[in-house]
Amino acid sequence: MKRKPAKEYMTEQQLPRLGTFPYLKLMERTASSDTNLQSAHLGLLMLWLGDNILDMVDIDLAAFDITESKLDLLLLLSLHEDQELVTPSSLADRLGIRRSSVTSLLIWLEKRNLIVREPYAKDGRMTHVRISVEGITLVNQILPTFWSTCASLVDEIDKEELSVFQNVLVKLNASLEKRLGSGR
Repeated sequence: MKRKPAKEYMTEQQLPRLGTFPYLKLMERTASSDTNLQSAHLGLLMLWLGDNILDMVDIDLAAFDITESKLDLLLLLSLHEDQELVTPSSLADRLGIRRSSVTSLLIWLEKRNLIVREPYAKDGRMTHVRISVEGITLVNQILPTFWSTCASLVDEIDKEELSVFQNVLVKLNASLEKRLGSGR
């Protein structure tokens, strides 16, 4: 499986892989004295893990010409289909991204007829966003691949380790959601 390029084109000169050592040395020099270096190292690994996971998902979703962020928005819309009003700003708040980023995603999805943006009936100044029939169809086509990719992310973990790992991830996620004041 090949990592997606940062841009549409690849340069002749690629940066060499550094590994963690240079980052750990930088951390030793620049972290405040009250920072637990082992915890900072684990946090750095989690950041890299998150990036790698998104890359893996994007690679597997490429066959559907969609990225994880676009699928995430479609899933959010499909799970909130019964809401009377779903606005671009409420989507941005829920996804934890800028409104301009949501607008870009919505434009991309709308051009492909995967969503519909329409004036809110009770207040024409507001825009209601909903998933279209085509969007629902695409989500239903993608989900088996998506769930398979999610499952494959832990293929290297033994059965005995899985429950401990799940408990740790649930605890970390709950802690982060509490600190952020929102969650999925």
